[in-house]
Amino acid sequence: MAYSYIVEEAPPDDVPSVKHDIRRAKIFLQKHSTESGDSLYDHLVELLAKILAERPQNAVDIFEEYSKKLKEERFKTKTDYLRDLYIPPVQYDDAKKLIKLFQSVQRIDDDEQEKIGDEEEVDKKKKHPNMLDLLFYFEQTGVGLPRHEIALLNLSIRKLASTMPLENIRFWGKILGKPKNYYILEAELQADELARRLQEEEHEIQSRREKKEAEVETAVKLAAEEAERKIKKEDIEGTVETTGNPRKDTSEGKPLELVFPSLPVNPWIPLPKIPIERIGSGLNKKVYFVCNTPGLDEWIELPTVTPQQIVIARQIVRYCTGNLETPIHSFPPFPGTEKNYLRAQIARISATTHVSPIGFFTFSGEDEDEEIEEERKEEEDLSENINYDPLPIKDLVDPSMSNWCHHSPYILEQGRTVWWNLEKEEKIVDEAIEEEEEDVEKDETKMMEKEIGPPLLTPLSEDAIVDSVIPWTVRQSTYIQPDIAVALVRSNIWPGAFAFAAGKRFATMYIGWGHKYNVYNYSPSDMPPVQDQYKIGPEIMEIRDPTVKEEEVYQLTRLPSPTLPMDKKEEEEEEEEEEEETDDEEEED
Repeated sequence: MAYSYIVEEAPPDDVPSVKHDIRRAKIFLQKHSTESGDSLYDHLVELLAKILAERPQNAVDIFEEYSKKLKEERFKTKTDYLRDLYIPPVQYDDAKKLIKLFQSVQRIDDDEQEKIGDEEEVDKKKKHPNMLDLLFYFEQTGVGLPRHEIALLNLSIRKLASTMPLENIRFWGKILGKPKNYYILEAELQADELARRLQEEEHEIQSRREKKEAEVETAVKLAAEEAERKIKKEDIEGTVETTGNPRKDTSEGKPLELVFPSLPVNPWIPLPKIPIERIGSGLNKKVYFVCNTPGLDEWIELPTVTPQQIVIARQIVRYCTGNLETPIHSFPPFPGTEKNYLRAQIARISATTHVSPIGFFTFSGEDEDEEIEEERKEEEDLSENINYDPLPIKDLVDPSMSNWCHHSPYILEQGRTVWWNLEKEEKIVDEAIEEEEEDVEKDETKMMEKEIGPPLLTPLSEDAIVDSVIPWTVRQSTYIQPDIAVALVRSNIWPGAFAFAAGKRFATMYIGWGHKYNVYNYSPSDMPPVQDQYKIGPEIMEIRDPTVKEEEVYQLTRLPSPTLPMDKKEEEEEEEEEEEETDDEEEED
């Protein structure tokens, strides 16, 4: 029987060996502690296995925390199921913000209770909306937001109302975006704040007018000075010619003058700029605030909307990004950034989907003057009907939609709620404008026919059906208990717009992407045809290049004549004179 003895001897110190070093390091790590009885090798194996199983973010930052927890678990009894959960830094920062929000709202409530104790009557307009009550009714119809969002919205609205002079605050809705969403509040400015902003707007308009007048005056002065310089220059040249001063004859060295065709002229004339509706009227009657995360982000007020933004927003489709300063690249070009586009979409959605049961709103007063009635028809304020008798549920869910009406003014094609008449504005035009420009504007305004939109409180049954799409759909929350049922109206033109009615309670809300329904795929507007640079004519037609022989003949004709002696010159002159005399005699005969 043969035996083999294979013994791996340790290499000498002067010979390097990686395997031997690894073996020695592993033996060192496997040594057990005299206090706990564990080895570092086993601890590292368990720690890495735990990290790979859970895969936390930023593992290098929480390595020590995991090691500590792993050691603590060995000494805990199996009956102790309470563990300390690790809180990431982002959640910790959010928690601190929410704690501050709760504390600030608590202080606001304490201050309001003191004021209520001093003042018995509190204005109803300044009361805050109850988001939990709104959520209760919408949840019955299957519409709503998560409860934690509603709670944070309720607190953040109370905080905003305490810092801004607002009234009639309500939750408008939520517009979805990528990667962030927008939560939107609708409110009205208090009388003092509205008067202050109107005064600032008047100052800005006045400063712009003064600046424009100054620019016109400087342009007129420069034109007059240039005309005087030309007149003086012409006078000086005329005096030089009459006095007979010698002038160099530059006819021989005069360069060849090239005659170019006239430059192309753009025939397109832009339509007159439609003025914006002032703050507190029309589309800018209310102000809107947005944020990405209620309770954590501050509310940002959106700017006023212009008619040009409304007109262009109707022609483009765009998803929101959650960043108000994102530029918008589209055709036709949109005048503004994402905050202006968001404000235009809010105005369009509000004008179409803000509906209420018939009889809930009434006009605040009757116009005595019939001439002013048409102009004020769209601007007239609505007020809640004190004697409103709630409609039964069977009338509210009637498919004819004759018991629901619009309480928001219609947006005209101009991008305004009230028609802007240019003929009246022309009376206030500055005298510096030339007569030709005035004639052009008059011709353009003749083409702009006056448009009259539907009046307020128009029933939904009169809404037009476009592309076989029914504008509204209505349904009932429950058929088992009709006495407590809630009627829900949903817009098919703007998917995501809802309204409910239950007794004397009603509200509207929007949760969607902010896009209008389109039966066909969206296709952007076609680019305008490219204008011809020059009119086709003989001035710009291409000519044939000359041949080599033609160039030689041309050069020979341009060469100077050779110089001749004086005698030969005199003989040639005499011969020319004789030829001329003979020609004259023949003509006389």
